[in-house]
Amino acid sequence: MSPEPAQPHAVAELVHRVSDALRSDLDEATFTALALDIFSLQLAALEPYRRLCAGRGITAETIGTWQQIPAVPVAAFKSLRLHIAPPREIFRSSGTTGGRRSVHFHPFPDLYRRVIDASFPDFCLPPDPPSAEATAPVAKPFLALVPPRHRVEDSSLGFMVDHVMRQHGGPDSHYAFGPAGVDIEAANAWCQRRHHDGRPGLVLATSLALAQWLEALRGANLHCALPPGSAIFDTGGFKGRRRSTTAEELRRRLQDHLAIPAQRVVREYGMTELTSQFYTRSLLGGDGETFVGPPWLRAHLLDPLTLQPLSEASRPGLLAILDLANIGSVVHVLTQDLAMHHDDGFRLLGRATGAELRGCSLAAEELEG
Repeated sequence: MSPEPAQPHAVAELVHRVSDALRSDLDEATFTALALDIFSLQLAALEPYRRLCAGRGITAETIGTWQQIPAVPVAAFKSLRLHIAPPREIFRSSGTTGGRRSVHFHPFPDLYRRVIDASFPDFCLPPDPPSAEATAPVAKPFLALVPPRHRVEDSSLGFMVDHVMRQHGGPDSHYAFGPAGVDIEAANAWCQRRHHDGRPGLVLATSLALAQWLEALRGANLHCALPPGSAIFDTGGFKGRRRSTTAEELRRRLQDHLAIPAQRVVREYGMTELTSQFYTRSLLGGDGETFVGPPWLRAHLLDPLTLQPLSEASRPGLLAILDLANIGSVVHVLTQDLAMHHDDGFRLLGRATGAELRGCSLAAEELEG
């Protein structure tokens, strides 16, 4: 049987159900039901995915848990058009690791915005503890050390930061990024304004951009203490870059030059191929190394060779992610990152290489046919 085009009414109904799930307490039964319905829709609409599942004897009727939904390797996004409806946004990976770039043809950017609004503030803008002198909350000024959206229209990070700046940033929120990278002068000026007006701010940046700014501050022997309550949103991004600065050194320089302690740094784990993101609970008193997700997102570990779920929580494995908001492409994505379970989240161990990617390579070949 040939793959069937996704029926618009069926797609619209599922998008509505996922949107409702972003605003509700999502129990395991509801999560599983949504995941299986999305899988059934994608199986019928995506020929490469249907080929992979047929080769494994998998149909919508033969599985009953979200973990059994076959995961699609991120490498498939480099060569296949995986979308069940006409794309309204096209996101491309940065290409920092060389080779072809992943492309996520995204049909539902409004759903993407709702995902951001339902998760980013909880992890990055938690309310201040109540006090006798408390007044009406005022939105923090943001500083974005990433290229603005009009310069990188195909960047999913640019899409996210653009929405966050518009929707959640307070007065005096600015970008500080130019053709050569971080606009050091603009970033320093924003920092000095926070130092003088006492308003806590939030800096949104890749690890690479933070390192560039901090190196400039160190070179000029400048120290600009951001007010208490300020925070850093670190999206990562050292992958594929030659950089001598370690994560520990980056945290130390944030403390030395900006007076931002490690517990005020929220780290994000996201990728072009996903719609949702994982965060650390740093601002909520949690572990700054453990990533957790919102209720519509699940992470689990697979054996790198067999791609079967790991039975031992103490073993490292390939990180696989089921993202209900990926209804427009593929709901279950297999990354190339090794991780370990930790509490109710995971800790990253680094990129998988060589034999560790054998399972990914075989799955990608199944999709390619």
